Amino acid sequence: MPPRGGCCPGTRRARRRNRFPELGEAWRHAGPERHHPAVAGALRQLVERGRLDIPDIEVAVLQLYSLLLFPHLVFSAYGTDIDDSLTDRLVTSGVDMFLDHYSPRHRQP
Repeated sequence: MPPRGGCCPGTRRARRRNRFPELGEAWRHAGPERHHPAVAGALRQLVERGRLDIPDIEVAVLQLYSLLLFPHLVFSAYGTDIDDSLTDRLVTSGVDMFLDHYSPRHRQP
């Protein structure tokens, strides 16, 4: 059952592509059926560029999906959906939480 307003979670993710462009491009090129390797590769690139500090890419991918997709899966399992306003807040705060957790910290020698 598509969410109200005809906007699916994938479309909402695409709207947030400007927040994390490498992940958006990986998703667009690989498609949902091959998302894990594509997102893992995008995260590795961000780590290599010093933009993120992720010690375990596999865990980080699952955490990101949990923050962005899990609420929609739970609601849809019960035959309901999440309105656009809550979706925007969940996606924005989920990405912020993910980036805050994996942002490089200034380390002292």
